[in-house]
Amino acid sequence: MKLLLIFLTTLFADANTQYAEGNYAEAATQYEQILQEQPTAEVYYNLGNAYFKQGELAQSILAYERALRLKPSFKDAKHNLQFAQSRIIDNIEDTQSFFLSNWLKAIRNALSQRVWMVGSIVLFIMALVGFFLFAFSQTLWLRKTAFYCSVIALVISVMACANAGSLYQRDTQRSEAIITQGIVNAKSSPDRSGNDLFTVHEGTKVEIHEVIGDWCCVHVGNNIGWMPLEYLERI
Repeated sequence: MKLLLIFLTTLFADANTQYAEGNYAEAATQYEQILQEQPTAEVYYNLGNAYFKQGELAQSILAYERALRLKPSFKDAKHNLQFAQSRIIDNIEDTQSFFLSNWLKAIRNALSQRVWMVGSIVLFIMALVGFFLFAFSQTLWLRKTAFYCSVIALVISVMACANAGSLYQRDTQRSEAIITQGIVNAKSSPDRSGNDLFTVHEGTKVEIHEVIGDWCCVHVGNNIGWMPLEYLERI
């Protein structure tokens, strides 16, 4: 294990040197090799930078997204992801989505599954302590304070647990994906004879809702269509 860690550290330093010298393809290859052994947000971030320098927009967005899965608070990865996404030709908006839904999703994605779960457990314990003080304290103001604080802690604990569960489901099912082909026509049915419904380009983020054979049904904004699985890569 120690030898592997030394090897990966040396390889990471060499990959950074290759990147600094402008050898982006070689750097990307070495970053990919590191990720096979030890996935980290920092290596995914560097991989995204190396792909972006090569003009590989889809692969750079995919790497930034994976970095943020591991470290949601990674500001540099967020900034570079937004910059890369600004280069996407498609500008598909979900006009039917309620702003509150997007706001809640942003809150969910602000922290990792582990942080949400730990926070939920801590808040639940605090709620139990509050209810205990409410039940057995003889001081009126302490009973009132303990009751309200325990209720608030319990509500937030449930919300944190729900966020952790939602992130677990997202990461387990891996329903989000990035289009890796230049131009993809979404079909009305899971075969090439289907009618073209809409077009998406490289780097667009889609959500997979159903898979039949080598085809998947994706949602992009308000659009729903079928496309081959080989045209996208799950985050």
